[in-house]
Amino acid sequence: MAYQEYIPPVLKRALEVLTYIPTYGERSASRFVYNFLKLSPEERDEILKTLFELSRSARKCSECGLVSDTDPCRICSDTKRNKRFLCVVEESQDAYAIERLERYTGVYHVLGGRIAPLEGISAEDLNIEGLLRRIENYGVKEVILATNPNVEGEATANYILSLIKKRFPSVKVSRISHGLQFGSLIELADDLSLERSIENRR
Repeated sequence: MAYQEYIPPVLKRALEVLTYIPTYGERSASRFVYNFLKLSPEERDEILKTLFELSRSARKCSECGLVSDTDPCRICSDTKRNKRFLCVVEESQDAYAIERLERYTGVYHVLGGRIAPLEGISAEDLNIEGLLRRIENYGVKEVILATNPNVEGEATANYILSLIKKRFPSVKVSRISHGLQFGSLIELADDLSLERSIENRR
């Protein structure tokens, strides 16, 4: 009998469906499932309940693209935020990492990824046209390019920079500084490095 036939169908299915999550392969799915099963029944129920509530209430802000439970999101609807400063990030988790610092008072724009030709992701797959519309509509003063400091993030930032300079030559464009190590991810950066990278943008 093949080893797969010994695995309970419900366990096998759980391992399969978790690979639907981007970056989750068999090993990541296996670690999640088996560690999840080590928790108490009460802890497992709480996680499942929370994920179910998240699945029902989560949506993308139609203005900036942030994952939120309201539309527009709390940041876009906050009248105290300065919409003339626009921070461009790859994903929602990058924006929330910056928010954790409680220093930035502008708004965000989520691209929904980065240009990655080897993965079949082009500029057309990102929310770049929405960014250009917001620059025009808000009369944006500065665009802060906060894509990840790696090859794909740099390529994405340079592409957006060229578009902005062509269509909005008077708009200031800055890039977060390399207080973050090249090849790192914004969402995983420590607060001090992230804060320095924002403050020392160039």
